Amino acid sequence: MTDTALSTHTDESVADFAVRARTWLAENMPPIDPDNPPFMVRAEQQSWDRAKALQRTLHAGGFAGICFPREYGGLGLDMAYQKAFNAECRAYEMPLILNTPSFTICAATILDVGSEEQKRTRISAAIRGDEILCQLLSEPSGGSDLAGVITRADRVGDKWIINGAKTWSTSAFAADYGLMLARTDWNVPKHEGLTMFLVPLNAPGITMRRITEVNGNEEFCEEFFDGLELGDDAVVG
Repeated sequence: MTDTALSTHTDESVADFAVRARTWLAENMPPIDPDNPPFMVRAEQQSWDRAKALQRTLHAGGFAGICFPREYGGLGLDMAYQKAFNAECRAYEMPLILNTPSFTICAATILDVGSEEQKRTRISAAIRGDEILCQLLSEPSGGSDLAGVITRADRVGDKWIINGAKTWSTSAFAADYGLMLARTDWNVPKHEGLTMFLVPLNAPGITMRRITEVNGNEEFCEEFFDGLELGDDAVVG
């Protein structure tokens, strides 16, 4: 797409969008030296609080979730508009730590395989700056070998009961929901029989601890699940 092409979702050209973004950014976002930008420490809660505040400002200004569908809180525009905004925002403070894993991994996964309700609630909340998403994948026994997942989800009545543990969960302490992989079928090859759940991290049955690395960093967390109850609405895909 060229800079003057039109999106199928708007009659505003990419060039006009860039001009509007340039004006709005100058009036609403904190300026920085793009060659010496401020560093957000992923292990510090204040960095995440700051990022959420910046995301809320972007959303209020109509520049959040540029490529996410409109029905899920985004603008429904194509990548040319995102690239144009990226070029304009280099001199301003942006909530960059929200990109990974919250948007580029978790929200993208929900968009791809999540239920309609999950898309409308969790993606839109992330775009508004109200929620942060994380991954709950690696485990103490097998690391990132997800075929070796032993956290189990057992069907009891109309509920899923989760027991097990996850570790090295990036910035989980700051997140509101996590995408968790658990074993639901022990009678098939180990790379099968797995189900992904969207877990509210403040739910009863979850104990979270910060991991202190040898350099003092506490970005990563470990989580213990003891009788966590989830409904079918938590299943992703």
